[in-house]
Amino acid sequence: MSEKLSKADRKHSRCKQELLEHLGAALKGWKPGDHPSTVKQDSPSMRNIQKRIVHGSTNPIPVNCEAPGGGLAYPKESKFIFHYQIRKLDEEHTVLDDTRKYGKLMELYSDKEFQIDFWEHCLGTMLPGEVASFIVPPERLLSFPAVNKKLRDYMLNKKGHAIKHCCGLMGLQEQGGLGYPDLDELMMKPEPLEFIFDLVRVDVPGTTRKEIWIMNPEEKAKIVPVLREEGNQLYAKGDYEGASARYKEALAVLEQLSLREKPGDPEWVELDQARVPLFVNLAQCQFKMKEYYAVIESTSEALSRDPNNVKALYRRSKAYTETWDLDLAAEDLKTVAKLMPEMAEAAATELKALEVKRSEQELKERRLLAGRLSLRSNAPTVAHR
Repeated sequence: MSEKLSKADRKHSRCKQELLEHLGAALKGWKPGDHPSTVKQDSPSMRNIQKRIVHGSTNPIPVNCEAPGGGLAYPKESKFIFHYQIRKLDEEHTVLDDTRKYGKLMELYSDKEFQIDFWEHCLGTMLPGEVASFIVPPERLLSFPAVNKKLRDYMLNKKGHAIKHCCGLMGLQEQGGLGYPDLDELMMKPEPLEFIFDLVRVDVPGTTRKEIWIMNPEEKAKIVPVLREEGNQLYAKGDYEGASARYKEALAVLEQLSLREKPGDPEWVELDQARVPLFVNLAQCQFKMKEYYAVIESTSEALSRDPNNVKALYRRSKAYTETWDLDLAAEDLKTVAKLMPEMAEAAATELKALEVKRSEQELKERRLLAGRLSLRSNAPTVAHR
């Protein structure tokens, strides 16, 4: 029995070692930056890939996407929105992945070094509304299983799915496999695969707003006031959740920009101070949504940068009142009265309301305590024998 187990262990060890060797070879041949500048230059990138149109498109070539000599030439940073299905070429047409099964669309920006390089070039030959099949030879798929593991993790909402640089893929080698038997098999025995793309839409630059992550620093700086104004408009319409999302997005952009600067330098300070009104506006949205602890956090962030910000102090006092931190609420109101004498009367009114609330709470607690004592004194006693 022990001899059989030993043989099985040795066989498993050999298979695992073979998988690691294949994975290592694929990683050595993987080049994250080997991409042409535009999807127009697709002849080298489409080498040995066979295209077949499954369902043609009735859509015309999008504006500004026609090559000088005819045909398609999507500009840089075009956004492809599509479904994909990946199949083996066996008799059963075994499906490896299908975005419709996952209920998610895939999005890909051109010229952003997507790790499955030929996808961009395949999509670049298609019109919106077209469905096409591409047969890809195994020599183009050496690193595909490792990258597809990340895509599948994303589709299945697994953590750690972000497709990053080569070091991230090296980690897979340390793990002893990809975590999916079908992908491990492809790594050990590469074979041709069929990729079926259903191109739902193409957003060319200028037709929609860029996503933040592909913007350059100048574009990010310009989008901050736009996001703030959009947040203000949504707040005026009563869409507090939408407004909150805009303010948070603007804050995230400022955070990204500040990472480029040295803390304490004038540029860094300017970016840091630009967060103050966004935190204050965000706090107002959170108050409307009754997220009082979030209000305290946002206003405290604003006050850490601008200790005399009256709006932040006042809004934090209101949140403290709702969380029954009445002493802290009173402290903020007194500071408001000192900083802005014209608000002294309003602050005094709020302070009186706090005292009334405190008295009511103390009375309620006394009555509750008295009730408990009464119940305890009226409880029947058992005589000891």
